[in-house]
Amino acid sequence: MNRVGVGLSKETDPDLAIAEVINSAVTEAELPEVNWVLIFFTEEHFIHAGRLHELILEKTQCECITGCSGMGVISTEEEITNGPGLVLMAGYTPGIRPLALAKYQELEYSAGVTQQLSEALNDCSEEQPLFFFFPDVFQHQPHNFINMFNFLDNKTAVFGAGSCNDGSQETSIQFGPDIVTLNGAAGLAFEGVPEFHAGVTQSCATLGEPMFVTEVKDDLILSLDGIPALEVFTEIAKELDFKDMEEATQQLLLSFPLDPEQPVFNGEGALARHVTGIDMATQGITTAEIVHQGGVLSFAYRSPKSAEDDLREMLLRLKNQNSGSPTFGMYFNCASRGEALYGRPNVDTQLIRETLGDFPLIGFFWCIRIGADAAGSAIIYLHRCTRFGLSLNFFD
Repeated sequence: MNRVGVGLSKETDPDLAIAEVINSAVTEAELPEVNWVLIFFTEEHFIHAGRLHELILEKTQCECITGCSGMGVISTEEEITNGPGLVLMAGYTPGIRPLALAKYQELEYSAGVTQQLSEALNDCSEEQPLFFFFPDVFQHQPHNFINMFNFLDNKTAVFGAGSCNDGSQETSIQFGPDIVTLNGAAGLAFEGVPEFHAGVTQSCATLGEPMFVTEVKDDLILSLDGIPALEVFTEIAKELDFKDMEEATQQLLLSFPLDPEQPVFNGEGALARHVTGIDMATQGITTAEIVHQGGVLSFAYRSPKSAEDDLREMLLRLKNQNSGSPTFGMYFNCASRGEALYGRPNVDTQLIRETLGDFPLIGFFWCIRIGADAAGSAIIYLHRCTRFGLSLNFFD
């Protein structure tokens, strides 16, 4: 019988925090032993990360440990986006082979993180293992990881989010079985998972009709439907009565279809990106996405109502896929969602419980999210793309 527990602490003292989460995740969950441990924590715990790792080993007698830092943390009951937070999940899952890892580049000419990960994952004997991945977002190029995942021999199913901090410094921390590292990459692989389901959701609503990209130069979108891109952007910003261009670039997004052959600009079929720059000389705009001439996009804006509606639709789809209760779930939430979007706390976690029931849930607020598209290829979602990712795992 598989058992998974989760614990949350707001304590800053490492001994008190670990004691609290171990009590909830292991003792109260009545785990006969611990096969794997997953931990996420906020920047307040950076100073004693080594002590956290030491305490987990001591109290669980489990070396299969992984996790990372985030901008906030998430548990079954609560989302913490302000102040200290630490969440820990422990699993007793006989019959499922877990593999925890953390990688970093030791020397300039030694094997890079991508190569090390590729070798570790290709060693998995199971066809299509499930892998939760937490790379640093400051010193690594995410697309390098995605290219690597797409060429793995065993077609690993990859989900995860980018390890980060509160944005005050470009540092993140990752845990592995025998290591605590800065700006590396961590992950947890499972072999032999009988069933899992995953979904993503948006927090934006589209504006007007889709437009064709009629001219691009390097990373600049120069024209949309033959009209200078900046002119289109400015007109939409005026219609929405933004006070200035800075507010417009924070609130307006570009929505791209994941499948250009059957374009959808909302929900799981779309990818939202912020406008990252404007060029007055060329009347162009830039975004954190590779854009090609002839492509199609739609303008969108962040909307609390759209976020709730789209999340509810995604959760109902997941519920219809399996009538049973998940053994556990992970969800990775964009830093632009949460209380910052809704104006009130715990909206997403409450909706998850209302729709899917009460089960162990862990996650963090992130800078990138990684998932798989309908064809099974790895794809990447960058910081502030307003997407939410949920993975439900059925081990029983």
